[in-house]
Amino acid sequence: MSRKRSLLALSLTALLTLAACSGKNDNNANTAEGADGTASGPVQSQAASESQDAIAEAIRKGTYKFETPVKITTVKATDSTMKYKNGESVENNVHTKWARDELGIEIKYLWQVPGDQFATKMRLMLTSEESLPDVLMTEDMTLLNELIQSGKYKDISEDYEKYASPTIKEIYNSNPLMWSQVTYDGKKMAFPNFAHAGNDNGVMWIRQDWLDKLGMKAPTTFEELEALMQAMLDKKPGGSDKIVPLGVSLGSGGSNPSIFNGWLGESTWVFGPSGTIPNQWLEKDGKLVHGSTQPEMKDGLTRLRDWYDKGYISKEAGLHDENKLAELIGQGKVGIVVAPYWLPNWPIPDLEKNVPGATMNPYPLPTLNGKAAARDSTFLRGGLIVKKDFEHTDALFLYLNRIFEKGKTGSEFENGWYKDYDYTVKADGTISVDDADIPGGKVGPAKYLLMEPKNPFTNLKTLAKMSRGAEPSSEEEERALRTNPKVLKAGEYVDDGWQANTYVPNAFTGSPTGTMQTKNGILSKLEGETFLGIIYGKKPIDDFDKFVKEWNKIGGEQVTKEANEWYQKSK
Repeated sequence: MSRKRSLLALSLTALLTLAACSGKNDNNANTAEGADGTASGPVQSQAASESQDAIAEAIRKGTYKFETPVKITTVKATDSTMKYKNGESVENNVHTKWARDELGIEIKYLWQVPGDQFATKMRLMLTSEESLPDVLMTEDMTLLNELIQSGKYKDISEDYEKYASPTIKEIYNSNPLMWSQVTYDGKKMAFPNFAHAGNDNGVMWIRQDWLDKLGMKAPTTFEELEALMQAMLDKKPGGSDKIVPLGVSLGSGGSNPSIFNGWLGESTWVFGPSGTIPNQWLEKDGKLVHGSTQPEMKDGLTRLRDWYDKGYISKEAGLHDENKLAELIGQGKVGIVVAPYWLPNWPIPDLEKNVPGATMNPYPLPTLNGKAAARDSTFLRGGLIVKKDFEHTDALFLYLNRIFEKGKTGSEFENGWYKDYDYTVKADGTISVDDADIPGGKVGPAKYLLMEPKNPFTNLKTLAKMSRGAEPSSEEEERALRTNPKVLKAGEYVDDGWQANTYVPNAFTGSPTGTMQTKNGILSKLEGETFLGIIYGKKPIDDFDKFVKEWNKIGGEQVTKEANEWYQKSK
């Protein structure tokens, strides 16, 4: 019996020793209580897991704060609209103080440069193996693509699912296009950035004082439009021969390489009724085609050439970019322009200041053979990328979750970003965003953010709703109701256009393909030179066919192939 007990004791000892060793390496092993009676092994692991779940939930709700401040490094593209007050700066201002005090997040800038130097600066950092910023926001898709392909930035798919707030998920899961520009091989490689949908969609703005002097109604068709432009030339309602009946910006200024797709004075609406949109990918018979190469382009080119010959558009239209056209509008020289809903904010105030009694009112786009069509300006604007070795994506999402509550009733940002910065509360308790009411003047704190939060589809829909006479049911709608009535009406026309399928979206929303990155510049140059030559009468209309052949030869055929490969995968 003694020998059996001894062997049993040895066996039990061995088993306990093995179990103890296993417990050190396997969090799922069954272990006993410690000598002090406290739980060890899986109980501790479960507690840690529950703690992490609680933290993740607090981050989603935006209620968490890091006890030990988390540093997020970034870089900044500046512009002339970035202004500060109270002695503040890019790194020390009302917003960075809020992030530090409320969230336990320190936002640090490695550098800031003017926007036109940003891409070059980032590429230099990349090639020289400098330490890259933890997060970076850019609208430049070519740069974004290069940074993602460098392997230095990471897939945020899991972090998004774990930490994004219900508000963010409601916005970002609402439309399949939301992630299309920043998804690579099924991975979310950036947090998408948006503009307001329809922000640059064109409506027709007309000098109302000229229209009244001529005793004419706003044109609803191309035929009526041509009659109005001829009347402006013949009867000179502006009292001068030096007027431009129709303002177009064929100088392809701004960030758009197409001579027809500028954000002010665009002319895609001249081509749309014939069945194509210049410099835009369209779906045709299940495949993508480039709008500028479709035979329907000839109709629009012929019409613009005729308008040029008749003096309806400026003889210097090919030199006019959007900013030059805005200057001409402000000087009172332009009768009609197709431009965004926000024209009453600029440059119409310049017009009204410089020319007593002058103003412009919005109208729907004219039709040709009963149809109106123009480009639908994209709301996709690059994204925010996160460095691969950055350990606190949770902090980034905490930050995003909080700022995305802007405008919601009860939010800390219900009325704007910061009191006495972009809004103020008057003595009677009402909210004002007027510069004159804000102590020390108005500045835009949205420029201080890592990225500006937007639900791309709410802005114009809200403006249209208020324009149609609905009673406001939220602070956001109350603010919209205080907007210039012309802005509201123009927003209504854009919304009407969406409902009527007037605005045609770009069918390609992916990141630039390899050939696009290397060939888009030369393809756009060929397009601009050929089409301007045709409009100016220096090239015959049949040169369009030569252009299509040359376009395909120098890279367009391969670009089209790659665009269709993306399109088939995206279905």
